[in-house]
Amino acid sequence: MKTFLHRAGKCGMNDKSSFVRHDDNHCEQSVLGALCLLKETEIEPLGSCELQPHRDVGIVTFVTHGLLEHKDSDGSRGVSRAGQMQYVTAGNNIRLLDHNPSAVEKTKVLQLWIIPRQKGFMPRYEQRNCDMDRLNRWALIISGNGRKNSLRIEQDITVRVSHLFMGHTLVSDPIQTGYGRLLFVLDGEVNACGHTLKRRDELHVIGDEAFEITANRDAHLFLIDVPMSDFE
Repeated sequence: MKTFLHRAGKCGMNDKSSFVRHDDNHCEQSVLGALCLLKETEIEPLGSCELQPHRDVGIVTFVTHGLLEHKDSDGSRGVSRAGQMQYVTAGNNIRLLDHNPSAVEKTKVLQLWIIPRQKGFMPRYEQRNCDMDRLNRWALIISGNGRKNSLRIEQDITVRVSHLFMGHTLVSDPIQTGYGRLLFVLDGEVNACGHTLKRRDELHVIGDEAFEITANRDAHLFLIDVPMSDFE
């Protein structure tokens, strides 16, 4: 098993991806399979962020604080609040606008950009709750087939979340051959694979062995399994 630790301060998570070389609008090169971007962003009150992907891409946005209004050039729109997520499939040159409708609160989001199984899919917008019971266990919230009432996306990625209390341990479970794994700490502190991860740190794991994750402090975690073979 190989591990690669990316510290939040060194990754520049607020303004660029730790996975790829890219400009502000689109991915250019994937280095963790089908997951080409992981980014945490803050939007000021009444502020907006316009994105214009230059390739087919699926975008999952988790609202972690405040409100997020989505609009795109295909006519989809919706407002998500903290504890919800939205999924947008964007073809070439579609324009996306994320807006904070609050005049008081900042909006905070965690965003995943995902290369789909194939190009040329139909545009899609879907909004879901993601505040599932996840105390000291994994809850599956995203998959490629929608199992266990998870959000179905156009790629064989799985995303699990957990709120792990201090002193508790979770096991990652074995991973399917041909997949990579990413552990992202939204907040708190954990130990995994001999590393200590704090807020916004991420650990890339290549290998099919299971590993343990122990919380030094209460922590919110994302565990993402990513197909690698078609994107190496």
